Amino acid sequence: MKVCACRVCGTVHEAAPSTVLSGLSEEQVYARTHCKLCESPSSRFVALADEPDLKDGELGYPLAVVPQLQG
Repeated sequence: MKVCACRVCGTVHEAAPSTVLSGLSEEQVYARTHCKLCESPSSRFVALADEPDLKDGELGYPLAVVPQLQG
């Protein structure tokens, strides 16, 4: 899984493609494109080394759509 960190507070997020935004309200889009702790935009996140995918039942990182990490 691709992970990234907020440059402001260091919170780690799982990076997701913009396809997860389809059909969401503006509030839901905002929640997925900003840091869960400090609300910095995900465009300011920094990429981290990929992590292994989680197994069922394991807790992961909060999801964030990170434009520069797509593709």
